[in-house]
Amino acid sequence: MTALPEERDALLGQLPDYARVPPQRDDIYVYFSADVATTDGAGHYRTMVMPLLGMGRVNAATATAEAVKRWRPRHVILVGIAGGIGARNVGLGDLLISEQVVDYELQKITATGIEVRWSVHKASRRLYAAALNVIGDAWTKRIAVKKPNEGLPRIHVGPIASGDKVVAVQSVLDEYRNVWPALVGVEMEAAGVASACFASAAQPEFFMVRGVSDLADEMKNAPVTESFRRYACDVAAAYVVELIRNRPVPFLKREPAHSER
Repeated sequence: MTALPEERDALLGQLPDYARVPPQRDDIYVYFSADVATTDGAGHYRTMVMPLLGMGRVNAATATAEAVKRWRPRHVILVGIAGGIGARNVGLGDLLISEQVVDYELQKITATGIEVRWSVHKASRRLYAAALNVIGDAWTKRIAVKKPNEGLPRIHVGPIASGDKVVAVQSVLDEYRNVWPALVGVEMEAAGVASACFASAAQPEFFMVRGVSDLADEMKNAPVTESFRRYACDVAAAYVVELIRNRPVPFLKREPAHSER
């Protein structure tokens, strides 16, 4: 799942021979289908790319519920860009792997200030383990967009905050880090996607990978920061495709065909 057109374009650019799925009367969303072969030659995974209709938790939750109902996926991966936490040594163009998502949007407003009622969503343990064991930096060879500065993207693992607000001021991050000092990033859709996965009858596992397009501070819209957006999109897309190619989950067993009588 991707929230922005630039995230969609980066992901489709990393997928071989994708095709747009024909529309259906009872589903307003657009999907792209691609088969991703594993590096060990054991087979391939069928993947569906779903661009959201807008940013934020509500859009993400609504779309995820529809997609899960239609496709019944085993795993849902949110791919795109996010704000990184500079105090955790996260830099522009780096990669964030979400160990868990912490939803900060439910809040109680009191005379003394705002009290955040945190809600936590764990990432898929299987995909998380697989992501931690993508060995080496061979996956960076898939990145097609030139990095605005020198060096390779670094990988940061930890909790990522999720809410409907675009965070572009350091003081807000500092407040969240007082409760969650291990935060590595902040974004706007994961809580909605994770909630919809958990609430569905099929309960697919949720996972998220994000490229760092800004540091969620006052420099968010500065030209030097904006220059990293396309690169950060491609970093996340390249890593996710390489993760899938590394065969992170068992293939489904095919049921034997029944002869007609």
